[in-house]
Amino acid sequence: MAEVVLHVEDMSKQYRLGEFGTGTLQHDLNRWWHKVRGKDDPYLKIGEKNDRSTVGGEYVWALKDINFEVTQGEVLGVIGKNGAGKSTLLKILSQITGPTTGRITANGRIASLLEVGTGMHHELTGRENIYLNGAILGMTRAEVARKFDDIVDFSGCARYVDTPVKRYSSGMMVRLGFAVAAFLEPEILIVDEVLAVGDAEFQQACIGKMKDVSKGGRTVLFVSHNMASIKALCHRGLLMDQGMIDFDGGVKECVDRYLDMSLKVEEDGSVPESASTINTGVVKVKKLKLFDPENRQTQTIPFGAPIKFEFEIDSQEEFSDLIFDVRICNTDGIQLVHAMNQ
Repeated sequence: MAEVVLHVEDMSKQYRLGEFGTGTLQHDLNRWWHKVRGKDDPYLKIGEKNDRSTVGGEYVWALKDINFEVTQGEVLGVIGKNGAGKSTLLKILSQITGPTTGRITANGRIASLLEVGTGMHHELTGRENIYLNGAILGMTRAEVARKFDDIVDFSGCARYVDTPVKRYSSGMMVRLGFAVAAFLEPEILIVDEVLAVGDAEFQQACIGKMKDVSKGGRTVLFVSHNMASIKALCHRGLLMDQGMIDFDGGVKECVDRYLDMSLKVEEDGSVPESASTINTGVVKVKKLKLFDPENRQTQTIPFGAPIKFEFEIDSQEEFSDLIFDVRICNTDGIQLVHAMNQ
């Protein structure tokens, strides 16, 4: 039986909405001292409750009652809609922030790539950052030196390795950050969807490297909205929804459940509020209807038949000419149809 390297038990994370601090370190320490002694917050406003176990207008649970284990060499894909709690979960596992309740046990060193520039000191050069990250992981300078050339070659930043990373593009920074995290051999590698910043070739190289990491007996937690990458890389899927685990099991079933949840369109064509969307808030798709060759509304189209789409949008501004760019992909993320209205 494989060794459990990461164990999460009854873990929850609560945030207070609005400003939390009282303005001074002394006051924050005083609040903490009252809390550990079981006393009320001395800075509560009149009428404000001291109960942090309930969700009122001033608190929100980003994560609630999270329980799972990850074994050595396993690749766990974490998926879910925007705001489901994926990034908060990874930040807690990476020890960037702590849980409100619950316990996390990790057996081994953890390296994470959560955002562009994660783990990088922007005033230091690429070379200095490589050695800095190695030191943080507990490696000696000699150990980092043995991996240095591999890191630089994979990142493609050899020409700029002695340039401060603040002058790197976001793509270069992600390439270097991933190479550092993957090649310095942590027991647990955590990668958020930041890889989307890189080009297709680099993304495939990262997928290949994470497979190598897994084959070497190390554990990977991978967050992505690219279901093809999730299915190609992961052994198991964890589906997050509204701060809770909706599904934990086989990656194919997990992806299918996510797609049903995210891409479902109601019979009348209404796009549910829970659907995963990317928008600026200026224009939003309210309804999407699909019609067959006889101009009848349908959910399926026979192979080779013409397709007709009808959109109902909500616009906050007036536009004279809107361009509709429609792309249909299969569950592996492969584009099947691309059409525009001009």
